[in-house]
Amino acid sequence: MTHINFYRINGNFDTALKLACQLTEKAYQQGLTVLLHTPESSISKQLDEQLWRFKPSSFLPHTQENNPKEAISISHQNEPGEHHGLLINLGNSTPDWFSRFEKAIEIVYDDQQTIDQKRDQYSFYKNRGYPIKYHDLTSSDK
Repeated sequence: MTHINFYRINGNFDTALKLACQLTEKAYQQGLTVLLHTPESSISKQLDEQLWRFKPSSFLPHTQENNPKEAISISHQNEPGEHHGLLINLGNSTPDWFSRFEKAIEIVYDDQQTIDQKRDQYSFYKNRGYPIKYHDLTSSDK
């Protein structure tokens, strides 16, 4: 069963992208495949640029397509490709195929529409019995 993790942070969508990069690096170091699911191509491109610039001392090999040869993929398509390790969902809704992943991450940031959407997603997962962990990073962001 997919393990769901919610991360609550201070900041805007750019802050959420930075956290997504940090979580991607951690998962990659643990040997997990990662799919970063975005709502649209412009955000996929923005995330691609962030991953390349993330840390000068590290390298996170990734692609903007669902390429099974890459451990990390960014996609705004509604298709998970071959990935099954970690889903980082930056989209506005829960993808139908989330349950094929070992873990899924939802990032909640300071935007009321996002907070409401993620609250709905939390209820969706909870009502279906998925194990959920909530990580409140707001006090450590200050």
